[in-house]
Amino acid sequence: MTRSRSFLLAGMLIISIVMGFFLRDVVYAAVVVPLAYLVWLGKYYYSAIPQLFLWALLLAVLFLTVTWNFLPEARPSQRKQLKRRPAEGQVEALAGWILKARKGNYFKWQLANRLGRIARRLTETSGQQTSSNAGNVAVEKYLDAGLNYSFVDFPGPRNRFHRPLPTPLDLDPKEAVDYLESQMELSRGRHP
Repeated sequence: MTRSRSFLLAGMLIISIVMGFFLRDVVYAAVVVPLAYLVWLGKYYYSAIPQLFLWALLLAVLFLTVTWNFLPEARPSQRKQLKRRPAEGQVEALAGWILKARKGNYFKWQLANRLGRIARRLTETSGQQTSSNAGNVAVEKYLDAGLNYSFVDFPGPRNRFHRPLPTPLDLDPKEAVDYLESQMELSRGRHP
C-alpha cells in the first residue's frame, strides 16, 4: 500500500472514531431504538398467532412441495429454448483482439502473438527465411515480441497520468498484416 493511501485510511479511521463517539446518542435514537421496536412488534404479532395454525400452515406447505415433486403432470412440459449466439469465428475473434488492443499491453501482446504464430507458419510452409529489409525491422521486432516475450516484459506506467514507455507492441497491426501479406506473395512467386 502506498504511503498516501495509508495516511488517507488512517485519517478516515480517526475521523470515524471521533464522529462515532460524538454521535452515539444520535445513532442510538435514530437506528437502535426503531430496530428494537420493530423486533418487539414482530414478536408481539407472532405470539398472537395460534400455534395450531402455524403447524397446519407448515404441514400444508410441506405436503404441497412433496406432491409437486412426485406429480410429473404438474411440471411444465417444455422448457424455453435458449437463444444461443453462433460460435465466434477466427476472423471475428481477431477483430475483437484488434479492438481490445487499444486498452493495454496484454491485448497488444495477444495480437502480436497471433500474428507471430501466423508468420512462423508462413515461414515453415514456404521453407525459406524471411529477409529483413530496413523498413521491416519494426515489424520483425513486433512479431518477435509476440512470440518470444510475454506481456509482463512490457509493463505499463506505475502512475495513470504518466505516458507508457514505447514498446515494440505499439506498432500498428495493419503494418504487420501488410508485411505478412507481402511475405506470402513472395513465397508464392508473385512479386509486387
